[in-house]
Amino acid sequence: MSLGRIRPRFTVRVPGTVDEEIALLQAAVGTSGSRCVSRVLGNHVDITIVREERHRWSPCVHLELLESAEGTIVHGMIAPHPNVWTLFAFVYITIATATAFGLMLGLTQLFLEQYAWGLWTVPAGLLLSAGMYGVSQVGQRLAADQTRLLSELIDDALRGS
Repeated sequence: MSLGRIRPRFTVRVPGTVDEEIALLQAAVGTSGSRCVSRVLGNHVDITIVREERHRWSPCVHLELLESAEGTIVHGMIAPHPNVWTLFAFVYITIATATAFGLMLGLTQLFLEQYAWGLWTVPAGLLLSAGMYGVSQVGQRLAADQTRLLSELIDDALRGS
């Protein structure tokens, strides 16, 4: 399974049925040495780090298992916890909206031959976006060990089938 940097996605074909693969994943998570917990809903499996070791940047894995002629296709994504992802999306949207309104105000001020102080929102928005990107990179580095743990857990569980 090849992992990229931002919200890595992967697809794996395994020979067992969906129920067998879900059981293997739950067994891998349920071992005494595992530092993970899982939640199953139909053919979806979410795996996260146990609450005692979880921090703001802890990742979670979302798996969808689909029946196929050859066995089971597992689609997965390793991502930040949904509340962190939603926070980042909200902040980026807020920055973009404020920057767009500031740009419109600045252009209107230019056309009216006034001092265009509204244009200052454009570099401010770019700086804030760059800052958010930097924070996300720090978060990815802080979550790297747990991301590797989740990736190895899934690899071991699915390879054991």
